[in-house]
Amino acid sequence: MQAPEGFSIEPAFAKDRTGTFHRGVQSKLNRPVTVKILRSELRDDKRARDVFLEERGIVASLEHPNLLLTIAVGEVDGLPYFVTEPLADATLAQALSGEELPAETVAVAIAIGIARALVYLEEKGLIYKNVRPPNVLLPRPASPKLLTFRHVRSVAEAPRFRATPVQTGAYCAPELVRKDLGDVTIKANVYALGGILYELLAGVPPVVGTSAEARAAHAEGRLRPLKEVRPFLRDRAYVTVGRLLSHDPAVRPGPAEALRILDEYANDPLVANPLRTRRRKRRR
Repeated sequence: MQAPEGFSIEPAFAKDRTGTFHRGVQSKLNRPVTVKILRSELRDDKRARDVFLEERGIVASLEHPNLLLTIAVGEVDGLPYFVTEPLADATLAQALSGEELPAETVAVAIAIGIARALVYLEEKGLIYKNVRPPNVLLPRPASPKLLTFRHVRSVAEAPRFRATPVQTGAYCAPELVRKDLGDVTIKANVYALGGILYELLAGVPPVVGTSAEARAAHAEGRLRPLKEVRPFLRDRAYVTVGRLLSHDPAVRPGPAEALRILDEYANDPLVANPLRTRRRKRRR
């Protein structure tokens, strides 16, 4: 496949409904990138092209430190493409699979980074379609970046997400399953963020089991209290997670309020400056 001008690309390492993903290098700056190109067999498929161009338009309009940055857009050999930062960094899912939990300060900082991205998306009338650890890159500890490919949609589409869940299994907001809780809004993203913070602090998500079992448990509010899993955290941790995971979306905070709550958590003196174990002085 022909490479976009100014870039070199490798064979596709993944593909989705409309495009192929390629690792590449921006020649002048010698920096790694990811290139998404419309699949060649869809060249004459107007619907597929329109879907790809819509995604490219949304992704290219985003500029935030906690979202994957778009570097260039264009067309090569009749196929539209866009270029983003590389996908080579570890994901939050990989970080959570390790033997040790992140420090509490790091856990809260990761949640704050995700919340900032959600606030930005809400301001632009957008919603993130699947907030979960595999979709969070960690280029640096406590500096998350949400993947933008396929996941950012107009908030006007949110009420239709019940058919195609906006969050999967372990992070599924109750309103995605229960119509009696009202329309799906960006508050579903806040619920998923609460599930991620729970897992960062506990090492396990608030619900375990198959995706169907997890969705049912979220719908019924059958979450294992964080205090049962981690009984020695500070009360602020339990209160913060509890607010983000509020079962009723009417009382659950939106992204801006969630960010304020997380900032208060991060600035709690007992979290920001944890007590250090003092060494005993030796008797002479």
